[in-house]
Amino acid sequence: MSAKITVIFYIAICFEVGIVLLIAPWSDFWIDNFFLEYLVSRLHWQSLIAILQSGYIKGAISGLGIVNLFICIGEIKNFRQVVATLSQPEKKDDNAYQDQAMPNNQS
Repeated sequence: MSAKITVIFYIAICFEVGIVLLIAPWSDFWIDNFFLEYLVSRLHWQSLIAILQSGYIKGAISGLGIVNLFICIGEIKNFRQVVATLSQPEKKDDNAYQDQAMPNNQS
């Protein structure tokens, strides 16, 4: 049950982050951003605003949003397999260290 909730939560996070990264660079919030203005005033780097308002940067950030949405779609397609993988108990191999020969460090 907790594996299903974990996967559903992961899918929801990927979807939300993807939508925000896809839409935010093209919204008014991106232009009138208090945090960006504060950062520019603290760093004294006026060209940062022009860099972040560049179409290339906005496109790159929107591309990351599309990648997140593709991850979300992939997780939805493989939902049962991922849940089954997470539901399997972890195997403990206590004999893993016994099989390895200890080197003789005496000279």
